[in-house]
Amino acid sequence: MMLRDTPARAAAALVLGSLLPGLALAQDAQTEQEIVVTAPLEGSRIESLQGAEILRREDIVAQLNGGLGDTLDATPGIASTFFGAGASRPIIRGLGEDRVRVLQNGIGAIDASTASPDHAVTSDGLDAERIEILRGAAALAYGGNAVGGVVNVIDQSIPTRLSDELSFDVLAAYSSVDDGAHGAGRVDFSAGDAAFTLHASERESEPYETPLGEALNQWTNRRAYGAGAALVRDWGFAGVAVKRTEDAYGLLPEDPSEPGGRIELEQTRIESRGDFRIDVGPFNRLDYGVQHSDYQHTEFEGDGAPGTRFFSEGFEARLEAHHSDDRHDGVVGVQFTDVDFSAEGEEAFITPTNTQDAGIFGIERYDLGLWGVEGGLRYERREVDNLTFGRRSFDNVSGSLGAFVRPAEGWFVGATLAHTERAPTAIELFSDGPHLATANYEIGDPDLGQETALSIEASLRYDNGPVRFEINLYRIGFSDYVALVERGDVFWVDELTDTSGFAPDAGDPGIPAGADILPVFSFVQQDATFSGGEVSAAAQLFEIGGFAVSANVAYDLVRAEFDGGGHPPRIPPSTLTLGLEAESENWTGRIEAVDTADQDRLAPFETATDGYTFFNAGLAWRPGGESGPWTLRIDGRNLTDELGRVHSSFLKDDLPLPGRNVRFTVLTSF
Repeated sequence: MMLRDTPARAAAALVLGSLLPGLALAQDAQTEQEIVVTAPLEGSRIESLQGAEILRREDIVAQLNGGLGDTLDATPGIASTFFGAGASRPIIRGLGEDRVRVLQNGIGAIDASTASPDHAVTSDGLDAERIEILRGAAALAYGGNAVGGVVNVIDQSIPTRLSDELSFDVLAAYSSVDDGAHGAGRVDFSAGDAAFTLHASERESEPYETPLGEALNQWTNRRAYGAGAALVRDWGFAGVAVKRTEDAYGLLPEDPSEPGGRIELEQTRIESRGDFRIDVGPFNRLDYGVQHSDYQHTEFEGDGAPGTRFFSEGFEARLEAHHSDDRHDGVVGVQFTDVDFSAEGEEAFITPTNTQDAGIFGIERYDLGLWGVEGGLRYERREVDNLTFGRRSFDNVSGSLGAFVRPAEGWFVGATLAHTERAPTAIELFSDGPHLATANYEIGDPDLGQETALSIEASLRYDNGPVRFEINLYRIGFSDYVALVERGDVFWVDELTDTSGFAPDAGDPGIPAGADILPVFSFVQQDATFSGGEVSAAAQLFEIGGFAVSANVAYDLVRAEFDGGGHPPRIPPSTLTLGLEAESENWTGRIEAVDTADQDRLAPFETATDGYTFFNAGLAWRPGGESGPWTLRIDGRNLTDELGRVHSSFLKDDLPLPGRNVRFTVLTSF
């Protein structure tokens, strides 16, 4: 086992960081200079005023692991909700659900993943060309529900470039821990100025093995396919695409002696995007994105009978006008979202609700070379109309102001102060019923007000070729933070007599014998503070036999507490990653240790979670070199078969992480 004491872990990370200045996970210098298109103002990753990460296709393939949240949890500052093999959503700096926006090609992925942890995200890394992550408040560009950050899955469903000839990209993989088969492929071709793409992906797996035996009913079967076309000219591009996602996965049974249920979901997404080079007044670029999604899923009982059904249908549109010159960059934009959400069945815990968000924003950056400033403002109106409780309206204003300096070549220092207002969601306002995924009876509060956050973030980065280093520190003070906390009483249901009710506790004599009992949780507001940071570093150590050998370290930490005492639930523990990598023209090898700390800073209704250490390794062979058409990979995860539990998961006490896994992957482009 590795370091468990948090001060010792932090000290080790800082010492190693001072010895190995650089970026985490050995991303190369070319990655550092890539443009972060998800940022409010596009720019180099290293000069972003908030923590940002770029995962290219090869990075995504190396980290592929179940759903989107599980794939990204190797990234500093990111954790996963982990609801078994079928569902996981990213958590950024301890914030999840409606405080993290998951985008697909820059516009929202309308699904039901924020409503419950057992609902899968429809965006997936398997067919992604690139994933960008913004850690910290991105509310100016994407709304108050991006106070925790943004994950943008970019899949080139609308082609943005022409292909000189017919081209193919194919991925095939097999994983041992779950007998899993993964495949993805795309075809790109052009006719004159018109570009076309066809793509498909599929993942199937059996229940995975854990150090304690087989995980019950944790199978998956996911497929996605689509087509897109665009006109690509010197002035930019404009195109349309359609994508169909079908996903089915097993749910952990309530009792090991009973069969588990399953979820079957489907989504049809139609989108259009364009990016135009223009010359209109001060503006030199105009881009838009609009999409319509029709999502539904059915939760089947263990005996195969259909149970609760969820529906989410709506659209999102955004328009941005950009301007830039030698010293000044800026953008003004508008955004509109309209989503109908409903559930039907015995376990439907919310009545039909329409949510509309309309926002207008402006962001400006003034760069004098040695130093600069950046700031912006957003006004947003949310209207939530529920069939039972009626309409609530919220007017939100968010703003930020930041400054940066470049004290010497390769150095960047920045700090940002941001005020963010987030309106409560339909679930937080209007839920009222048993929520079996969380094993709670959940009650919303129609009188909830806005949640306000005042955050400060400071960044220090250094990049000088083989030596790179980064520190991000943050503190977020929430006023009227919306939290789901235990109320103290219980709700019981007796199927034999078809009766139900509330009782002071589970031992109440009025509860019929054999009745199902759920603790009651309610959404309340109280002030809270989140603080922490990410430290990451890497350096090339030496060259031997044609291999460049580098080492890297990454450490992240989040602390959260209610100002009146106590802690919010399911806050991820700190993690420390130590890695060693060797790379040549044809080979890349990596070994790493990922140490996850104990978590004993708990909400009253939580239990502590032991830490664990995973040892991972990977080897990639490119027979034709870096520009060759083939890559063959073998990746091992949790090679010592360590028992690990995800503290941020509702299932942590019942469902551990997968045990030893070896994955074989073949990629080719021709």
